[in-house]
Amino acid sequence: MFLDVDKSLIRYIEGNLSFLQDKPRYFDCGIQIICINGEGTISTGAQHYHLKTMSELIFWNGSILHLTDASDDFLVRLLLYPSKIFLQAAISLDHTYFKYIMDFPLYEFNEKDIQGWQQINLWMDMAKMLFTSKSLVFREQMERNYLQSMLMWIFNSIPEKYISPEKSFTRKQLIFHKFMHLVHQNAKTEHQVTYYAQKLYISSRYLHEITVLYAKGKTPKDIIDEQITTEIMVLLNNPNLSIAEIAEICKFPDSSYLNRFFKKKTGFPPGKYRNMNGK
Repeated sequence: MFLDVDKSLIRYIEGNLSFLQDKPRYFDCGIQIICINGEGTISTGAQHYHLKTMSELIFWNGSILHLTDASDDFLVRLLLYPSKIFLQAAISLDHTYFKYIMDFPLYEFNEKDIQGWQQINLWMDMAKMLFTSKSLVFREQMERNYLQSMLMWIFNSIPEKYISPEKSFTRKQLIFHKFMHLVHQNAKTEHQVTYYAQKLYISSRYLHEITVLYAKGKTPKDIIDEQITTEIMVLLNNPNLSIAEIAEICKFPDSSYLNRFFKKKTGFPPGKYRNMNGK
């Protein structure tokens, strides 16, 4: 039912995200998830976010989502909003906030911020009231007003979290988070470590040192390849794309190169993976 929703509308959904367990899926929209019970791990490819009760995960520009692990009592509230509505709502807001949330999409509320947790649930209650019906008059205006108001509340209620990451992260940690964000956004077409090192204004050797330190021994190339592999999996879900077309989209020299890469990373050639998943 979830995958058939109208992507031109804001959608509110509650559930355990079980539809994301079988394989990674791409959502071309804003995504806001709050965990209200249990625990679960969401992968976007190379990145893995552990959600637990009173945590929030936000992607402004869409993302791959794959639920890789969850407790039996895992439950979330999920809000999806089209890019068009998001851009209209965000046009007058300070981009400093957006940049920080893009680099640090996971936030954990705590007992000291119980009021903030209660209030974000009130925003979700309002979304549930407004956007579970398709027949609302003035729906587009209501969506824009709702989203703009919620964004302003987020930025006004906890500004320190968004504008001062330097106070709680070392320089190496900040570089690592920025690297992971760049991989999330660009790995489908940018496969070389040097691209990311140049974007971060550091050497490839220094990026390697930082990544090994904060990614449990993984190298920058390991991270990039993990994201590329997930991107290919998502594209393989589309039966209208040939392997050659996927190779072109992902900037591989040819389909043979993609076949070798994918089999090395997953143990299966792309065609077999597609057949295994019913495509």
